[in-house]
Amino acid sequence: MNAIDGYASFPATPLHGAGAIAPAPAGTHADARSLAGTAIGEIGQRVLAWVGQSARSHDTASHAWQASSGVAGSFRPDPAELARGGDVYDLRGLAADLGAHTGATPTQEGELRRALEDVTRGAAIQLAGLSGAPADRQLAGMREALAGALEIGAGEGADGVVARLQAAAATLARGLDG
Repeated sequence: MNAIDGYASFPATPLHGAGAIAPAPAGTHADARSLAGTAIGEIGQRVLAWVGQSARSHDTASHAWQASSGVAGSFRPDPAELARGGDVYDLRGLAADLGAHTGATPTQEGELRRALEDVTRGAAIQLAGLSGAPADRQLAGMREALAGALEIGAGEGADGVVARLQAAAATLARGLDG
């Protein structure tokens, strides 16, 4: 089981008004919209886990993000990985999971990883920068990025996931500029 397989469906929330988004059956490619949404949700949970670890507090934003994204956070920060200067958000693993679900080429998997890095960078700046603020304020940019990524018509497969992740990263970057 990998990070993407662990999520049965998104709840039917205002962000996912069309209803639950189930993962693709075995042997088929999952749709890019649901994979991108799950990846953004997972990134939010991973960043919030590190924010909570560094603040040494229980962060209510992770519960609010779970309600918004439908992604439950099982990620646990690894201080040893941080000390090694490694992949603290396990973006390599997440990119490999997405690549496996979409049938990505090695080049496309690299593009997935770069797009995940861009989303993670924007999420970390926003979520850590607003740590301690009310959850709605802390998560506003992430919710906007998730909604925007799910609404665009970006095609299917790895390229569709990359386009949606890039849209989310651009939304987060605009929030940082504005």
